[in-house]
Amino acid sequence: MSALAAEVISDLLSRGHGVRFRAAGDSMHPIIRSEDELLVVPMMSIRRGDVVLTLVDRRLLAHRVVGISDDTLVTRGDNARENDVPVTRERVLGRVTHAGTRRIRRATALLLLIQRLIARL
Repeated sequence: MSALAAEVISDLLSRGHGVRFRAAGDSMHPIIRSEDELLVVPMMSIRRGDVVLTLVDRRLLAHRVVGISDDTLVTRGDNARENDVPVTRERVLGRVTHAGTRRIRRATALLLLIQRLIARL
C-alpha cells in the first residue's frame, strides 16, 4: 500500500468514517488473510485483545493489542513470534471489525496466554 493511501485512510478514520481496504501479508493469518477486505471503524476505546489499525513509519499495520499502558500499547500479529515496537495511542487509527465476510472478535485472555506460550517454544 502506498504512503498516500495510508494517509487517506488515516484522514478518513480521524474524521469519523469507516474504511475498507485490502490486507497484504500473513502476519495475522488465519484470522486475516492476504487480500482479505478489511473493515476498520474509528476507535472509541482500546482493550487488550482488539485488532487495531496503527500507522507506523508511514505503513498501516492491523495487529492485535497484547499490552496497554497509560500512553502506549503493544501489538503483535497472531502469526508472529515477537511483539511489535510499542506505539503511542495517537498512532492507533481504528479497530478492525471484519475481514472479508468474517467478523473479527476481541481475543480472550486465554487465547492471549496460549499465544504467549507458543511464542516461547
